[in-house]
Amino acid sequence: MKRIHSFAVAVVLGLICFEAYGQASAASTAQVIKSQAPKGITSAFYACIDKADSNADHAALGACETAEKKVQDNRLNAVYKSVLGKLSGKKKEDLISAQRAWLEFHRKSEGIEFSLYGGDSDTVSRSESGFEIDLQVIFRLCERANTLDTYLSLAND
Repeated sequence: MKRIHSFAVAVVLGLICFEAYGQASAASTAQVIKSQAPKGITSAFYACIDKADSNADHAALGACETAEKKVQDNRLNAVYKSVLGKLSGKKKEDLISAQRAWLEFHRKSEGIEFSLYGGDSDTVSRSESGFEIDLQVIFRLCERANTLDTYLSLAND
Protein backbone atom coordinates (compact mmCIF):
# COMPACT_ATOMS: atom_id res chain seq x y z
CA MET A 1 0.00 0.00 0.00
CA LYS A 2 2.83 2.36 0.86
CA ARG A 3 4.36 1.72 -2.60
CA ILE A 4 1.08 2.58 -4.39
CA HIS A 5 0.72 5.75 -2.33
CA SER A 6 4.30 6.85 -3.15
CA PHE A 7 3.70 6.13 -6.84
CA ALA A 8 0.47 8.15 -6.82
CA VAL A 9 2.19 11.08 -5.12
CA ALA A 10 5.03 10.93 -7.69
CA VAL A 11 2.54 10.90 -10.58
CA VAL A 12 0.59 13.85 -9.16
CA LEU A 13 3.79 15.85 -8.58
CA GLY A 14 4.95 14.98 -12.08
CA LEU A 15 1.68 16.19 -13.57
CA ILE A 16 1.83 19.41 -11.58
CA CYS A 17 5.40 20.06 -12.75
CA PHE A 18 4.49 19.20 -16.36
CA GLU A 19 1.50 21.56 -16.28
CA ALA A 20 3.58 24.37 -14.77
CA TYR A 21 6.31 23.84 -17.36
CA GLY A 22 3.75 23.78 -20.17
CA GLN A 23 2.24 27.07 -19.07
CA ALA A 24 5.63 28.69 -18.62
CA SER A 25 6.85 27.59 -22.03
CA ALA A 26 3.66 28.42 -23.93
CA ALA A 27 4.45 31.59 -25.82
CA SER A 28 1.98 33.73 -27.69
CA THR A 29 2.30 34.17 -31.45
CA ALA A 30 3.49 37.74 -30.86
CA GLN A 31 6.19 36.53 -28.45
CA VAL A 32 7.41 33.95 -30.97
CA ILE A 33 7.49 36.57 -33.73
CA LYS A 34 9.28 39.04 -31.45
CA SER A 35 11.96 36.47 -30.63
CA GLN A 36 12.76 36.17 -34.35
CA ALA A 37 12.18 39.76 -35.44
CA PRO A 38 14.78 42.40 -36.16
CA LYS A 39 14.93 45.57 -34.08
CA GLY A 40 12.46 48.12 -35.40
CA ILE A 41 9.21 46.17 -35.59
CA THR A 42 6.56 48.29 -33.87
CA SER A 43 4.96 47.45 -30.54
CA ALA A 44 1.60 48.17 -32.21
CA PHE A 45 2.23 45.17 -34.48
CA TYR A 46 2.81 42.83 -31.53
CA ALA A 47 -0.28 44.15 -29.73
CA CYS A 48 -2.34 43.69 -32.90
CA ILE A 49 -1.07 40.10 -33.31
CA ASP A 50 -1.88 39.31 -29.67
CA LYS A 51 -5.41 40.64 -30.03
CA ALA A 52 -6.08 38.85 -33.34
CA ASP A 53 -4.49 35.62 -32.11
CA SER A 54 -6.53 35.59 -28.90
CA ASN A 55 -9.70 35.81 -31.03
CA ALA A 56 -8.37 33.26 -33.56
CA ASP A 57 -9.14 35.85 -36.22
CA HIS A 58 -7.06 35.01 -39.30
CA ALA A 59 -8.33 38.03 -41.24
CA ALA A 60 -7.25 40.30 -38.40
CA LEU A 61 -3.80 38.65 -38.35
CA GLY A 62 -3.49 39.50 -42.03
CA ALA A 63 -4.58 43.06 -41.34
CA CYS A 64 -1.87 43.34 -38.65
CA GLU A 65 0.73 42.28 -41.19
CA THR A 66 -0.60 44.62 -43.86
CA ALA A 67 -0.43 47.56 -41.45
CA GLU A 68 3.11 46.72 -40.29
CA LYS A 69 4.29 46.15 -43.84
CA LYS A 70 3.08 49.65 -44.71
CA VAL A 71 4.82 51.12 -41.64
CA GLN A 72 8.11 49.39 -42.48
CA ASP A 73 7.90 50.27 -46.19
CA ASN A 74 7.24 53.94 -45.34
CA ARG A 75 10.09 53.88 -42.83
CA LEU A 76 12.45 52.38 -45.41
CA ASN A 77 11.47 54.94 -48.06
CA ALA A 78 11.83 57.87 -45.65
CA VAL A 79 15.29 56.87 -44.44
CA TYR A 80 16.39 56.07 -48.01
CA LYS A 81 15.41 59.59 -49.11
CA SER A 82 17.21 61.06 -46.09
CA VAL A 83 20.42 59.18 -46.84
CA LEU A 84 20.16 60.02 -50.54
CA GLY A 85 19.83 63.71 -49.63
CA LYS A 86 23.07 63.56 -47.61
CA LEU A 87 25.16 62.00 -50.38
CA SER A 88 26.50 63.25 -53.67
CA GLY A 89 28.57 62.00 -56.58
CA LYS A 90 29.85 58.44 -56.45
CA LYS A 91 28.44 57.78 -52.99
CA LYS A 92 24.95 58.72 -54.16
CA GLU A 93 25.31 56.55 -57.28
CA ASP A 94 26.52 53.65 -55.14
CA LEU A 95 23.53 53.96 -52.82
CA ILE A 96 21.10 54.03 -55.76
CA SER A 97 22.80 50.95 -57.23
CA ALA A 98 22.75 49.16 -53.89
CA GLN A 99 19.07 49.95 -53.38
CA ARG A 100 18.19 48.63 -56.84
CA ALA A 101 20.10 45.43 -56.08
CA TRP A 102 18.32 45.13 -52.73
CA LEU A 103 14.92 45.56 -54.44
CA GLU A 104 15.81 42.74 -56.84
CA PHE A 105 16.94 40.58 -53.91
CA HIS A 106 13.69 41.39 -52.10
CA ARG A 107 11.58 40.42 -55.12
CA LYS A 108 13.48 37.17 -55.68
CA SER A 109 13.35 36.28 -51.99
CA GLU A 110 9.59 36.59 -52.00
CA GLY A 111 9.44 34.28 -55.02
CA ILE A 112 11.46 31.56 -53.32
CA GLU A 113 9.40 31.96 -50.17
CA PHE A 114 6.24 31.25 -52.15
CA SER A 115 7.90 28.08 -53.35
CA LEU A 116 9.17 27.02 -49.94
CA TYR A 117 5.99 27.84 -48.04
CA GLY A 118 3.61 26.20 -50.41
CA GLY A 119 4.25 25.96 -54.11
CA ASP A 120 4.95 27.98 -57.23
CA SER A 121 4.75 31.76 -56.87
CA ASP A 122 2.56 31.87 -60.00
CA THR A 123 -0.06 29.52 -58.56
CA VAL A 124 0.00 29.85 -54.78
CA SER A 125 -2.49 32.29 -53.38
CA ARG A 126 -1.64 34.56 -50.48
CA SER A 127 -4.21 32.78 -48.29
CA GLU A 128 -2.30 29.48 -48.41
CA SER A 129 1.04 30.74 -47.23
CA GLY A 130 0.55 34.44 -46.81
CA PHE A 131 1.20 34.82 -43.10
CA GLU A 132 4.69 33.34 -43.24
CA ILE A 133 5.60 35.11 -46.48
CA ASP A 134 4.30 38.48 -45.31
CA LEU A 135 6.22 38.10 -42.05
CA GLN A 136 9.44 37.54 -44.00
CA VAL A 137 8.66 40.58 -46.18
CA ILE A 138 8.13 42.71 -43.05
CA PHE A 139 11.40 41.48 -41.56
CA ARG A 140 13.31 42.24 -44.77
CA LEU A 141 11.84 45.74 -45.02
CA CYS A 142 12.71 46.41 -41.40
CA GLU A 143 16.24 45.05 -41.76
CA ARG A 144 16.83 47.21 -44.84
CA ALA A 145 15.48 50.28 -43.03
CA ASN A 146 17.85 49.47 -40.14
CA THR A 147 20.78 49.26 -42.56
CA LEU A 148 19.81 52.57 -44.14
CA ASP A 149 19.56 54.10 -40.64
CA THR A 150 23.17 53.05 -40.11
CA TYR A 151 24.12 54.66 -43.42
CA LEU A 152 22.34 57.83 -42.36
CA SER A 153 24.30 57.91 -39.12
CA LEU A 154 27.54 57.54 -41.06
CA ALA A 155 26.53 60.24 -43.55
CA ASN A 156 25.75 62.61 -40.66
CA ASP A 157 29.20 62.16 -39.09
